[in-house]
Amino acid sequence: MGGFVAGPAIQAQTIHGDVRITSAGPAPAAVPPPRQLPLIPANFTGRSDELAALGRLALQADAARRIAVVVIVGSGGLGKTSLASYWLHSVSDQYEGGTLFADLGGHRLDTAAQPAEVVSGFLRTLGVAPERIPLDLGGQTALFRSVTAGRRMIVFLDNAASAAQARLLLPGPGPAPDPSAAQPQRPTLVVVTTRWRISALAVDGARFVELGPLDDPGALDLFDRMIGADRAAAEPRERHAVVRLCGGIPLAICVIGARLSAHPYWPVSRAAASLADERRRLSALSLTDDLSVRAAFDLSYRALPPPAARAFRMTALIPGPGFGPGLAAAALDGDAQDIGPLLEALSDASLLTETRHGTYRFHDLARLHAREQAESDQEAERNAVIARSITWYLSRAVAADLIVSPLRWHLNPMYARAAGEPPAYASAADALDWLEAELPGLLAAVQAAHDAALHEQAWQLCEALWGVFLFRKHFRHWVSSHLTGLASAQACGDPRAEARIRVQLGTAFRNLGRSAEAREQFTTALSLARHAGQAIGEATALEQIALADMSDHHPDAAISGFTEAQAIHRRTGAARGIAMTTRHIGEAHREAGRYGEAVRLLTEASRLFAALPDPYMEARALTSLGQTHLLAGQPDRAITPLTASLAAMTRLGSRYEQARIARYLGAAASRLGDRRAARAHLSQAVTEFEETGAPEAAEVLAELKALDLDAGPGQ
Repeated sequence: MGGFVAGPAIQAQTIHGDVRITSAGPAPAAVPPPRQLPLIPANFTGRSDELAALGRLALQADAARRIAVVVIVGSGGLGKTSLASYWLHSVSDQYEGGTLFADLGGHRLDTAAQPAEVVSGFLRTLGVAPERIPLDLGGQTALFRSVTAGRRMIVFLDNAASAAQARLLLPGPGPAPDPSAAQPQRPTLVVVTTRWRISALAVDGARFVELGPLDDPGALDLFDRMIGADRAAAEPRERHAVVRLCGGIPLAICVIGARLSAHPYWPVSRAAASLADERRRLSALSLTDDLSVRAAFDLSYRALPPPAARAFRMTALIPGPGFGPGLAAAALDGDAQDIGPLLEALSDASLLTETRHGTYRFHDLARLHAREQAESDQEAERNAVIARSITWYLSRAVAADLIVSPLRWHLNPMYARAAGEPPAYASAADALDWLEAELPGLLAAVQAAHDAALHEQAWQLCEALWGVFLFRKHFRHWVSSHLTGLASAQACGDPRAEARIRVQLGTAFRNLGRSAEAREQFTTALSLARHAGQAIGEATALEQIALADMSDHHPDAAISGFTEAQAIHRRTGAARGIAMTTRHIGEAHREAGRYGEAVRLLTEASRLFAALPDPYMEARALTSLGQTHLLAGQPDRAITPLTASLAAMTRLGSRYEQARIARYLGAAASRLGDRRAARAHLSQAVTEFEETGAPEAAEVLAELKALDLDAGPGQ
């Protein structure tokens, strides 16, 4: 029995005979091993006993599991993350499979990270395309174990809330031991830090390291590093008093040291006296019943001038994991030039952490402390901070989305105002990069707006996320955010808004192959738009239903829907809608095998888009035109529109579309007998598809292999 089968998988019910399965051609380019460890802590000191224990435990794993699970347990502020980061950097070169990191947010059980959020991020980092990531948690964790099996790597799970949360994030077994190796081989290493005693993780083979306060030499060394050895030596008794009153807690020592280092003329005795008065406030992180890290935060907070103190309280209310000076200024209703020094003051006092990107993040304990302090402010002021933060996110998302899709119709009136302003970004690619980088904050803003009953802003944020979801996918976030936005649109009682969000949600379902759910959203949107008398919304819903018909291989039904939508666009004078439906009708005729009519309509669509102008959609129409010529057996006529489309997509920075066009050009060149050009185009397509995480990469790689086999030996 012989033959050649190309593709990522072969499925058969029963196989008889002598069957051999082989692989031909180059393998896909490997995804570089991730290196996600936090930065090495600048002032790490002491912990020699704990470091030695970690080193021993990292080598302990049973032969079957080949995973060493080490749990570092201790109260908040004891330096669990610093210890783990410092140690893991020292051994990371012995884990060739890379390092993964996630903050599980376990300092508050009610807001701890969901395992699905973490594991899907891990899968993306490891090169799994968004479309291949299951939506259910069980499927995600199973795929994560499969992807990591056999890789010697580090998984650092910081701030775990429970054993169940951490257990779902355990990777697959490490590499099998090499019996010929001279030295003991390291298994895959999982390091978990937690302030909770998650003893149930011992069932999974975990070993525990109990982290207590720094001993006296370590605590004194840390304090000296913060304020300078000469200054510390000038007041030895007070130096000892500060460390003793801090209880050896590294976070407290760092906060006090930061305060003193920012005020070089303050005596150490001043800090010692202040700490002595704060003992009753030690409750946030209990070391004993009468001593806690909160004293350190209170000390620094009370030393702040009123503007910085207000900034500390109010910025803790901003949705999202971090913020820059611009967002902080908007939240505080101030000026970025004024807020910058305040944020620097908070960073200097170790109440905020400045990232390498110039943004700021709260330590989890500092955020809790700040929000507790904010309880003394008026509720109206706290609500205003949240509302202004959401408005900041919304206005910038609108400005970015307008660059991505300048001619798309929008329901939010902010788009019309933004169109009168100078462009916020130089290119659509830059705008998409910003939207993707800020996606965690934008998603948090959607939820915060819904929770605060700012329902109009919630659905408007979803509308503004259309471009980043359409071009960069993130399907799970697309669906979850739009379900929230849909609830807010319904709370507004605005059928136009509900129809808008349903169309966007349905598009996510259609992309995911969830046809029935997509149709339900589109059909409901059509009914809502008609009831509201919104012609553009009605046409949009009709178009989406027709696209669903196309996906279900019903081209004639699709043509009927596109034609009905086009009639509305002609009646309302929507030039882009006319051009879009012309293209879709042409593509439907192509799917029905009516190539002549398809060529006529797609040529007309490219002309209409050029007249708008809409270079992206013009290029899409040219791509469809070239694809139609290929299907019609006219590869020579496909070259010109495909080449023009490739040039346009290259200028626009749309790598996925570049890959699609290169694939079609490769097919055209192959049919014209130019194997060298075909290989060049297909190789480019494979590279682009792989780097964008698109599933088509495997298909094009198979086409490359088939091209090599057809060429014969030596060609």
